[in-house]
Amino acid sequence: FISLASPQHGAAGFPPKLRIPFSPTFAYSRAGQLISLFNLYFNPTEYDLYLKWNKFLSELNNEAGAPAEKEKRKRNFLRLSKLVLIGGPGDDVIVPWQSTGFGYYSGIDKAVIPMEQSRLYLDDLFGLRSMAERGDVEKCVYPGVTHMGFRDDTGVLQTCILPALKPYCQV
Repeated sequence: FISLASPQHGAAGFPPKLRIPFSPTFAYSRAGQLISLFNLYFNPTEYDLYLKWNKFLSELNNEAGAPAEKEKRKRNFLRLSKLVLIGGPGDDVIVPWQSTGFGYYSGIDKAVIPMEQSRLYLDDLFGLRSMAERGDVEKCVYPGVTHMGFRDDTGVLQTCILPALKPYCQV
């Protein structure tokens, strides 16, 4: 699976270039969850509200749901043969950009922790740590490309995508 500039661990609000007022209280409400951007909103300092209101990202990252559902999601994730996470500091939409590689803010101080220090990884909620331990998670950090540029940038293609596909291609 190749993830190209996607907010794997969520987003800390609207993209800065939109300049739209943002309300965490509204994001974690019935009305807020009807807006797709808020389905990806994650505030680690409001974890209980996140679990209560965000039914998309919390289930996707296996933080919520019935035990049988969570076990099934984890089994399904671990069926992937490889996970390639592509992102970079030039991303002008995903905040923090490190979410593209399952990194995120640690809490109030806005320090970014890497994937390996996140709860998703440490608790192996959906199999991310298991997959990494078997050597099947690859991160490709590509600087200097904006969010919309990742799709068309030939450098990203040559550096991140084609090498990830090579083992699966017969030439």
